[in-house]
Amino acid sequence: MNPLDELKDIHTPSEISAWPPAYGWWLIAIFILLTVIAITLAVYKRYRHNAARRNALQALLLINSQQPDWPSSTNALLKRVCLHYMPAQKTANLYGHAWCESLTNQLPKSQHESFAKAMSELQLLLYRACEPNDENFDLIQKQVALWIKRAKFTPTHSSSLTGAEHV
Repeated sequence: MNPLDELKDIHTPSEISAWPPAYGWWLIAIFILLTVIAITLAVYKRYRHNAARRNALQALLLINSQQPDWPSSTNALLKRVCLHYMPAQKTANLYGHAWCESLTNQLPKSQHESFAKAMSELQLLLYRACEPNDENFDLIQKQVALWIKRAKFTPTHSSSLTGAEHV
């Protein structure tokens, strides 16, 4: 008798299953899920933050040169946007040159000159009777729309401290 005849067939191991995945794949899946959630929340937060800008741009479109008070409406719109994004005690009482400077400082340096020119025209028109179809209307509206879109809202620093700010 041959001793090899008593050997049994080779036993092959079962196939390796893809489920459940290894711990590393679980970690990667959790990381991807958390990243997607974080990006979604950031986009939603930015969308909500910019709601006032979108509303202001829509309100700006409603102001036309036929309105006799378009300069004050435009200025009030800028004031509302600033009050939404910046502390009221710093911006609510600004007017004239300080107001123009505060608005101009919210823009990138490359746009300061053109916006400052448009704002000085707007400040002059605030205290003058406006005629319909004023030639400055388009320039001012364009610069105000640009300001609403591109302003980086940083708190203004006033040299005159009021209330308990100096404490």
